[in-house]
Amino acid sequence: MSVLSAGASAIQRILKQTPSPVRVLVVWEPMLPTDWSRPSGMVQARISDPRVVQFWDKGHFIAKELQQQLSSSQACCQRNGIVWDVAALYPGDTQWGASPAFFGGAVLDVAGEIHQHLSAMSIRR
Repeated sequence: MSVLSAGASAIQRILKQTPSPVRVLVVWEPMLPTDWSRPSGMVQARISDPRVVQFWDKGHFIAKELQQQLSSSQACCQRNGIVWDVAALYPGDTQWGASPAFFGGAVLDVAGEIHQHLSAMSIRR
């Protein structure tokens, strides 16, 4: 299993433990030499929660926008200046352009923190 597939599986496990109303945007982008095209249905099936929307961002548009929202201290997980394999959490009332309430990566490494932040966000509701 690739690191990214493991990260996707970790997100699926977190979502199973998170009953609160959340929306998840999974952005797949070409970062490795083997990333010739969008991930297969088998890879995308690792995150099957209905609260998840997945799409292929060949031009790295989301990563570039996210990079602009981050302070330099938050800029982890980059390859050739492109942010990847990260989680960014935003409260439901956030306007585009605001910094995330949580940002970290690699996804597999911060899965516990993601779960803690999602739990805290649902308690505050």
